[in-house]
Amino acid sequence: MSFRYSIKKNTDTKTYICFKPTESDNLDAIKLLLEDDDKINIYPNDEDVNPNSYKNLSAYIYRIIKHSQFLCKGLNPEYILDSFDNVDAIVIIGSSMDLLPNGNIFGFALINFNEERNSIYIDIICSHIGIQGAGDMLINEIQHISKKLLITEIYLNSVKGAIPFYEKYGFIKGEKLSDNMTVMKKSMKTAKGLKKRKTNKQKKSRKIKKTRKNLRSK
Repeated sequence: MSFRYSIKKNTDTKTYICFKPTESDNLDAIKLLLEDDDKINIYPNDEDVNPNSYKNLSAYIYRIIKHSQFLCKGLNPEYILDSFDNVDAIVIIGSSMDLLPNGNIFGFALINFNEERNSIYIDIICSHIGIQGAGDMLINEIQHISKKLLITEIYLNSVKGAIPFYEKYGFIKGEKLSDNMTVMKKSMKTAKGLKKRKTNKQKKSRKIKKTRKNLRSK
């Protein structure tokens, strides 16, 4: 078994989000809400200060993928390069040092915000093959972003082999796109409701057991 370094308890790890520059102001409210969050670091991409940060960061990630076998193994680098142009932001799990010019990137996800559906679509999610826990951290951070923004649904397209991983986090299977591709969805409201109903059910069960015990002792 190959050794994999776990980052789950690594205090030097940070979560970054870098927004793609856009002429519209549809992402401004999202940026403002996340700027006040202690867990999420907005990667500098202010057009007045650093107009090329998104472009430089995506190019850096692309070079890592293309010239190494450690990040996004099995995915076509050209497909990922095209995806950078079609998403709203990159969520990155990385080292606490500045990502550019040579900071460590343990994993990243490309996401879109859908205002009409009040949802986040995960277009790509991948991690360093030598790092344990980066994929889990990315899912947790995207869920944290969803809660912060009061987003009610997260969805993605998953290959067959990755379905159990997403089910572990409460995603359920939706439309089957092909023999090896299925839509996975997670309702943030449903997850909360299910937890509440489960807790109430457990409390009711304990109450019934206690009542029966008291009746038998009389």
